[in-house]
Amino acid sequence: MEKKENKNYLIQSNYFTKSILKDVSEIQKDIIYFLQTQIDFTEPDPTGKVIFNYDKFLKYKKIDIKKNAYSSDEILKFCEGLVDINGMFYNKQTSSTVFFNLFSDVEVNDLNPKEFTISFANFGKIFFYEKFAMEYAKTSKIQYTQIESSIIDLRGDKRKKFFEILSQYKQTGFYKVSLEEFKKLLGFIVYVNHPNDSNSIDNQHIQLRLLFQGDEYSNKYKRQEYLQSWSEFKRVFLDPAIEDFNSKTKLDISNIGYKTIRTGRKITGLHFTFQKRLEKAALSEDMLRAIKYFTEYGLTESQTVFLLQRIGAKEMYHRFNLACTFNRNYDEKNSKYFRQKIWIDNATGETIKKLGGFLYEKVFPELKN
Repeated sequence: MEKKENKNYLIQSNYFTKSILKDVSEIQKDIIYFLQTQIDFTEPDPTGKVIFNYDKFLKYKKIDIKKNAYSSDEILKFCEGLVDINGMFYNKQTSSTVFFNLFSDVEVNDLNPKEFTISFANFGKIFFYEKFAMEYAKTSKIQYTQIESSIIDLRGDKRKKFFEILSQYKQTGFYKVSLEEFKKLLGFIVYVNHPNDSNSIDNQHIQLRLLFQGDEYSNKYKRQEYLQSWSEFKRVFLDPAIEDFNSKTKLDISNIGYKTIRTGRKITGLHFTFQKRLEKAALSEDMLRAIKYFTEYGLTESQTVFLLQRIGAKEMYHRFNLACTFNRNYDEKNSKYFRQKIWIDNATGETIKKLGGFLYEKVFPELKN
């Protein structure tokens, strides 16, 4: 039977990205996000084990040429390192600090060395399966909204969640979301069924649903919103978080910015832009040559790296050659352009005053978005 598309991926991400992840590599994050696609979050009787298939992982990563990817043996070592991933959160209801591991062990099948069975540790299950999350909420008498808001992460409660959401889109460099959904994802908007009984089991269940299925259920429950006005949300949370992210050179994305989307006079959505941070030591020779080439002609290094990630070096050179030409009369003594280092706009035949500005305005519109 064909596996149904996992519609609970965002719910799983909302759980997972609020845990502490110490020294987790990018490839390990990719492995975990892939595992989430192989899991049914609402499975009624989950085993807590998931199969990692190397070939499916390459397909998930859209890698067609295996020589451009880690080998299955290398991926296995990264998978084995998952057992070292740990986190903590404070349970206000029981006044206890919980330290946990996400994964307990990795099992290799000798008959199929490209498949590994990865087992979740006890608290790891809570972050990936609804059943275990609800059982924990019930036995510790803690409502889901408290779990959601109490999990400790790298730098605080909701900022890490915000960063992980953006990080999932680092390959594209942009993320559009309605303001309503964004505030639900971060926990600024919650719903309750029994306002006078916050520990109601009903409230625990609906919170899981309403985070990502609000249109279907929201009219049935009481809505609670924190930092209601846009100016307050922007001033207290959004702008300080972005400023903090952009100041940290070790994060995997940088140059984060956003534009507001309006419906009439009301702000109803956000369009974030950012770029994946690349280490020069890890760049190919072609990319290094492209950086040198385009920075000499007026683009900044960050603009060039952004374009390399977005459209690639081949497309950059192609557009550049179509748009402009270096002075063909450079060596002609009788030409008024003799020995002048100028570029000509191929569309108009006119000289280009500032090549960097021309590339920004006419050739690479991605830089404006």
